Amino acid sequence: MQSLPKNVKGVWYLSELFSGIIIFAILFGLTWALPLFTTWTIPAWGLSVLYVLAAVAVIFGFVMVHYRYAVYRYQVNDTDVEIKRGFFFRRLTAIPIDRVQNVDLDQGPFLKLFSLQQVVLVTGGGHHAVEALTEEDAIAFKNQVMTLAKEARHEA
Repeated sequence: MQSLPKNVKGVWYLSELFSGIIIFAILFGLTWALPLFTTWTIPAWGLSVLYVLAAVAVIFGFVMVHYRYAVYRYQVNDTDVEIKRGFFFRRLTAIPIDRVQNVDLDQGPFLKLFSLQQVVLVTGGGHHAVEALTEEDAIAFKNQVMTLAKEARHEA
């Protein structure tokens, strides 16, 4: 099985940082807005607990990036595409090649910053994603899966 490119960690770290900024912005907003617009306030110890929990969540997210990368694997063979992921709860998903209807390449702002693309396999029952591949690998992955899917449909 193949692993994701190493620079996907940068995308995940950036995503965790952005999430942390949003969490703390919401907490600061609540701290500022509640006394202005309501008579209800959060006690100082409650605010402290919320800030500590938010900090722990952000730190945990940063720590988990390394482990998330270590266990994420994917593989394409003649019969299916396998995606293995999960640290605490491991999941191995096998998508039969003959069920693949389309392969989409998505690129959000963080992925674009690192020249990566998400590959989404669309089936009749839903969709499955390989979180990030280099642009060249993503195109090669898409072409390989679509070729195998066309061959599998013609054989059936």
